[in-house]
Amino acid sequence: MSIRVLAMAAPLWLVTGATPVRQAKPVPDVLRRPGETTILSFVTGSGKMASLCEGPKGSYLVYRFGTAVKTELQYPAVLDTSSWQKFTYWPYHRPGGVANAGMENYELSFKNGGAEYTLVDHTEAYVMKGGEENYRRTVRLDVVLNGKALDITVRQASVDGSLYLSDEQRDRVKLQWDE
Repeated sequence: MSIRVLAMAAPLWLVTGATPVRQAKPVPDVLRRPGETTILSFVTGSGKMASLCEGPKGSYLVYRFGTAVKTELQYPAVLDTSSWQKFTYWPYHRPGGVANAGMENYELSFKNGGAEYTLVDHTEAYVMKGGEENYRRTVRLDVVLNGKALDITVRQASVDGSLYLSDEQRDRVKLQWDE
């Protein structure tokens, strides 16, 4: 199986027909600007929001972090078509459910100054009591600042969207295996 085929695989819950674990209603994306589409957003343990958005008609990709009152970080600063290439994407999908330790892992990373940021969207198959197969999803924000990992908690119930990028979006970002 080629890497390209792996990269275009559908989310586990979609392929298997299983229903993903329901979470509470996500928090509205207060960092999204008019005309943008939220790809992924969530609230951290400190109450701040992280948001990955696509500009109108795919014109740019932007990550923001902060509150409704203040955006503390916007990356990149200039929002144009070149912004897509400032992010590196790593999609991985292993189908097969519990029998094959099925999982999917999507990561989007970028560097800004002395910090490295990685958004992670991970889903894995597991067996519930009684033998029923289900899927567990975890979203993370990993930040390494000057070589030191920061401890950032994601409120999983606040997660909205997915790092599963469409073929069109995937064609615009740098893929990890192309570096």
